[in-house]
Amino acid sequence: MSEKPDTKGRRGRKIFGFVMILFVLGLGIGIGTLVSDRVDATAPPGDSELRIQTDGKPVVSEGVLALSGAFQEVANRMEPAVVNINTEELITRQSPLPDQRSPLWEFFGPNSPFGPFSPGPEQQMRRSLGSGVIVDPKGYIITNNHVVEGATKIKVSLADGKEYSARIIGTDSISDIAVIKINGDKEFPFARIGDSRNMKVGDWVIAIGSPFSLDQTVTAGIVSAIGRTFATNEGPSREAFLNDYLQTDAAINPGNSGGPLVNMNAEVVGINSFISTTTGGNAGVGFAVPSHHFVRVYNQILETGKVSRGYIGIYYNSLPFTPAMAEYFGVKQGSGVLVTQVIGAEGSDEEPGPAAKAGILPEDVIVEFNGKNVSSPEDFVVSVAEIVPGNAVKVKVVRKGQERVVNVTLAERPPLPGEEEERSPFNFKEEEKPKAEIGLEFDNVPGQIARSLNIEGGAYITSVSPGSLADEAQLVGGDQTSYGDIIVEANGEQITSARDLLEAVRKLGSGEAVVLKLLRIQGQNQSGLEAGTLYTSIVKP
Repeated sequence: MSEKPDTKGRRGRKIFGFVMILFVLGLGIGIGTLVSDRVDATAPPGDSELRIQTDGKPVVSEGVLALSGAFQEVANRMEPAVVNINTEELITRQSPLPDQRSPLWEFFGPNSPFGPFSPGPEQQMRRSLGSGVIVDPKGYIITNNHVVEGATKIKVSLADGKEYSARIIGTDSISDIAVIKINGDKEFPFARIGDSRNMKVGDWVIAIGSPFSLDQTVTAGIVSAIGRTFATNEGPSREAFLNDYLQTDAAINPGNSGGPLVNMNAEVVGINSFISTTTGGNAGVGFAVPSHHFVRVYNQILETGKVSRGYIGIYYNSLPFTPAMAEYFGVKQGSGVLVTQVIGAEGSDEEPGPAAKAGILPEDVIVEFNGKNVSSPEDFVVSVAEIVPGNAVKVKVVRKGQERVVNVTLAERPPLPGEEEERSPFNFKEEEKPKAEIGLEFDNVPGQIARSLNIEGGAYITSVSPGSLADEAQLVGGDQTSYGDIIVEANGEQITSARDLLEAVRKLGSGEAVVLKLLRIQGQNQSGLEAGTLYTSIVKP
């Protein structure tokens, strides 16, 4: 019995195979098209052109935008009063002896036929950079003491690009605060001063200054701590324990020193002073002298030329005041400063100190000073130093469990052992201000040089003092190069001799400028000396 061919099955398999072929072809075409769209290099160039695609619509909340706008407003208000400070210091050091391996040793060593070489002093100019803030329209500026300390020349640049010479009014190394002044023909923009005692941890602040020579740089952060104090051996200097500081994470770098730390009311609440870092760069731990300190220092400098701090005349226990000690001495508040010795107390040959005169005794615990609870020895020392000597304050002590209040008239803090008494050399009357030196020595032009340059004469500069006004004007003396500059005109008047220049300068009044035309010898050719024409100016002091 024969079977019939399965024609339906064969037909179905053919249809299925054909459909699968179509499917595979379609899938291949689709993948190819997708890949082609992604890698096609023949598309019109304009299709890949990058454009600014902002539509101006914010993607953050209105609160974030308001904070951004607040930073902009504070920066705009403060920047005119923030200044860049460039200083120059003339330092003198001994010239080094020649290396024994050098050929010069044969000629200048101890066995030299010319005698042993005795190195003389060598002068060098050291330059540094810092910041400051104008706090008075008359041009008074607050900065750090370490920015201007030892400076022989101070230049101040404002945000508008104008540059002024500044003089030091007074300095205080303990607070690291200095006051300098610039003069102008109109009032200067100045900053308002806020109360640092109102600042709280977490408050926004901005720091403005010139880090790494970058003018008018603004950084933002928060107040990380308030009333930060240091033990004698922990702070940036041996006197830092007499201050407290605002701590901030706003970026502060070299060059920011002396610039303002500003609150969101565009008020200066601190002067940026130093950072804690292991690398020399910003690590988010910066410290500023708070306004309640620098205002006191500023006012004393202007009034008396120096800064005085209060002194109570005790030695105190520097170890922790433990709960057991609080119970033993009957101190209910649990904290205070334990007096271990009263300077000038009974049995001492010394003059009785303020505490001794007020009746304070060893083993008294000071729990309140001038209306403020005493929480630690560091806080107590800062509180005492803040009081101007001669003022009387109320001091609450606990003696064997009994509280009593005494009036103590503070004396002036004496210098630390080995510390020179703080005196400002800049406390002088207006007519006693030292005059800046022009620092220029000149003579008639040597005949040979005049003939070679084909000039009638001039004032030949023989010497320029480092750091002087002439040095600032970039004049060159014969002791600095093979040839000195030759001044041929002063304010348009021809100079043919040294006397001509001397008379031209004598005719000027203090503060008047002289524009000098000069020839600077640049070399020599077959026909003689070559010189280029330059112009500079000097303001007569």
